[in-house]
Amino acid sequence: MKTASELTKRICSAVVAAPVFLLAAWLGGWYFTGGLILVTIVIQLEIISMLTRQEMHTRTVMAVLLGIPVILMAVVPGMAWMLFLGVLLLILVTEIFRDHTEGWRHLLSTILVGVMVPALMSGLIILRQTGDDRTGFILTLTMLLMVWTNDTLAFFGGKTMGKHKLAPKISPAKTIEGFLWGFFGSFLALGLCMYFISDYPLGLEAALPFALIVGLMGPAGDLAESKLKRSSGIKDSSGLMPGHGGLYDRLDAILFSAPAAAVYFYALQYFSIL
Repeated sequence: MKTASELTKRICSAVVAAPVFLLAAWLGGWYFTGGLILVTIVIQLEIISMLTRQEMHTRTVMAVLLGIPVILMAVVPGMAWMLFLGVLLLILVTEIFRDHTEGWRHLLSTILVGVMVPALMSGLIILRQTGDDRTGFILTLTMLLMVWTNDTLAFFGGKTMGKHKLAPKISPAKTIEGFLWGFFGSFLALGLCMYFISDYPLGLEAALPFALIVGLMGPAGDLAESKLKRSSGIKDSSGLMPGHGGLYDRLDAILFSAPAAAVYFYALQYFSIL
């Protein structure tokens, strides 16, 4: 009964969040970019809270200010790079005059939070910009559906059939059986997209590695967050979504899958395969 209840919560969470996310992806442009900036800031705040539990105190405002131009590099690289350099210099100069003994730890924490999440999130923007507007949306939609199907089937498979631990020191609840079910889910979602979307922009030879990448990187993103939460001694990244955790909990797999997919499609375009 508990498994069914938890699965229901996950599905309800997806039903609420997915339409908003998909609408922003469909609109594209600054609607998508602006939405992702807001999402990134929330995730940054959640990570800052976790790092604080590990006595790594981040300069919140500076981390957020540093992250905005990192995302914008996917849209307006020239101006964004100058903004990034300006904020980075401001952080470094002001750190000189701060009176504390562990300034280097705080400095590294600030730069880490300011760069890591926005850089990974920018992969979604780059993926959305792949090819023409229709192609970019379909690839983004496919990636999201693969991640969500992977997560749902991994949860179901792990709870009902899981016997062998996947990474017990990082996330004791995750199993190899759950991973395999989720991996299958990525290919299932891809197959459904290719079947139901007319004139799908990818051939089978380019689509299968796409599912492979998401099937591997999604769980990697999940484990990365699990490791951070375990180090912080917490179960959820925040209580923003009661019963579901925080935004980081919902988007951890996407943070690894989107940039990996973006790099893959960039390579296909570079070698004139796509």
